[in-house]
Amino acid sequence: MKSRATEECACIFCGGRDSVEVIAREDGAAMFAVCASCRKELITAWSTGDLPEEAAQTYREETKRVMAEAAAMTEEAFEEKYLADEVDRVVFEYVRGYGQTELSGGAMGLLSIMTEKNAEDIQGHIEGLTEKGLIYPVAGKPGWYGADYPFADD
Repeated sequence: MKSRATEECACIFCGGRDSVEVIAREDGAAMFAVCASCRKELITAWSTGDLPEEAAQTYREETKRVMAEAAAMTEEAFEEKYLADEVDRVVFEYVRGYGQTELSGGAMGLLSIMTEKNAEDIQGHIEGLTEKGLIYPVAGKPGWYGADYPFADD
């Protein structure tokens, strides 16, 4: 295995950006980035044989309900029903465009510019969209949210 320090990536486990190293296997398998804290936890887990199980993505009941409803709706009908608020629409479309994405740092700055709102206002909308089930927190990635919606007209 080869590793090198980088400032271009976030840790695949926690999303952190402190002391991140990109690790590549000699056989050409995909590279991955791990921060110092997660590397330490992994080394401890490997040495004790107590490897953590990968956190599976789970959805809240609200999210399951909205996803099922959206599959039978057109995108336009979905927007009319759930995204009347302009900031909600921008945040939702941003997350949906990526499928899963981090909504802090640079993304928060971009959302602030796009909506002409401050980070606190946008965070309130993110929390509201999460409570309604329109976006969901991504398992194992703090600050990341997802929106995987197939619509009837897709």
